Amino acid sequence: MVPSIVIITAAITVLQGLTFHVDAKSQPLCADKSGNFLGLAIDENSYESIPGSELIVDDKDVDPNDRRSPKSSPVQQWTMTEEGSTGPKNSYGGKYLQVLPDIGRTYPGGHGKHLKSVIELEGDSPYLSFQLRVKKGGEGWHTLFVRWTGGDTIGGGDSFYVVMKQKEGIVPGERTIKPAVVPIDSKIITYAGCCYDHLTHACPCYHEKPDEAACSDRDFLTVERAITFDKQCVVGQGVMDIIKAPQWYLFSGQEDGNIMDFADEPWDTTCEANGSSTADSAHDFPSWYLEKGDYELQIYAREDGTAFDGIYIAGPDGGAPGLPFSHDGSTLCSRTSRGGLKTIGIVLVVGMCLAGLVAFLTITDQGQEVTHQGKLMINRAFYSNSAQDTIRQYEQMEQLEVS
Repeated sequence: MVPSIVIITAAITVLQGLTFHVDAKSQPLCADKSGNFLGLAIDENSYESIPGSELIVDDKDVDPNDRRSPKSSPVQQWTMTEEGSTGPKNSYGGKYLQVLPDIGRTYPGGHGKHLKSVIELEGDSPYLSFQLRVKKGGEGWHTLFVRWTGGDTIGGGDSFYVVMKQKEGIVPGERTIKPAVVPIDSKIITYAGCCYDHLTHACPCYHEKPDEAACSDRDFLTVERAITFDKQCVVGQGVMDIIKAPQWYLFSGQEDGNIMDFADEPWDTTCEANGSSTADSAHDFPSWYLEKGDYELQIYAREDGTAFDGIYIAGPDGGAPGLPFSHDGSTLCSRTSRGGLKTIGIVLVVGMCLAGLVAFLTITDQGQEVTHQGKLMINRAFYSNSAQDTIRQYEQMEQLEVS
C-alpha cells in the first residue's frame, strides 16, 4: 500500500499546484509573441469592474444654474452596454463598457475640482482593473493605447484617469512635461474670472470680463466664485512644467470630439500627465518601465457616460495596434502559454493513470489476484535463479577436487 499512497499523494499535489483562478473575477494578461498586451471590454475575463461610492450632497452645495448637477446619485459602475440606435457605435462585438447611470457626476466630487492625489479617487470613482504579468525577457518601457469614446455629443462624458500599480504602490510614469497652470487668484497673473459651460463643465479663464455675447452674466464666474472649486488657468505662451514622475494620466477629449464613435480614433495614446483640466493637453503618452512581476492597470472614471472598448499595451519590442482584433483576442495568460499548460496536462494525466493503476492493483479483487500471480512469478524466478547458482557452485567444487 505504501507505493499507492505515495503516487496518489503526488497526484493530489500536482492538482493543488494548478491554480488557474477559475473562481477569480478576472484573469491576468500576458504579452503575446510580439510583446504586446490586449484587454477587450467584450472579453469579461480580462478585467474586473469595481463600483464607486454613493453620492449624497446638501442642497447648499448644488449649483442651481446647472441642470446636471446631481443632488444624489446611486452607486455608479463601468457597465456592459449593448449598441443601439443611439449612443456609442463601432465597438468590438457590439458591446462596450460605460459609466452608468449617466447623470452628470464627476470625480473627484465637485465640477471643476482638480485631482491632486490618486487617493482622492480610491473608494470613490468606479474603475476597471486589469491584471498584467510581465515575464522574464519582457522588462522595459510599456506604452498604453486606449480604445474609447465619449458618451454624448456635448463633451460632458468623455474623460478618465489611468493609474499603474503593484503591491508596493503606484508605478510612476516616464519623466515628461505639461502646460503650466496657476490658480485663478494668482498674484503673478491677473484674471477677471472664467466663463462656465453647463454642458461640458469647462470654464476658460479671462483676463478681462467678456461682453454678454461671448459670456452671459449668468455664466461668468468671478475670481471669488471660481476659486471655491480650485479653478486653475493655463499660463499659455508655451510655458511648461516638468513632471518628474507622473502618478496618473488624464484622457479627456479626442481629435474630432463628441461623435460617439470608437472607430473615429481607434486607439488613443495622447493624454496629459498628472492632468485634471477639462480637456487633456495631448502632450504626453502613458508609459511605464515595468520589471518582471505582477501589475494592476486601473482606469478610473472622471465623468460618467464615458465609454470604453479596450486597452493595448505595447511592450519594449512591441508595435502600435493595427487591424481590428477578434472578440476573444485578449491576451490572457492562459491563452498565451498553451504550450506550458499542455505539458502540465500530460503530466497530470500520466500521474492520474498511475494512481488509478495502483488503486486497481491494491483495492479490487481482480487487481489483488494479478498482484498475487505477479509475486508468484517473481518468487519462482528468484528460487530458480538461486538453484542454478547452487548447481554452478557444486560443479566448480568438483572441478577443483579432480584437479
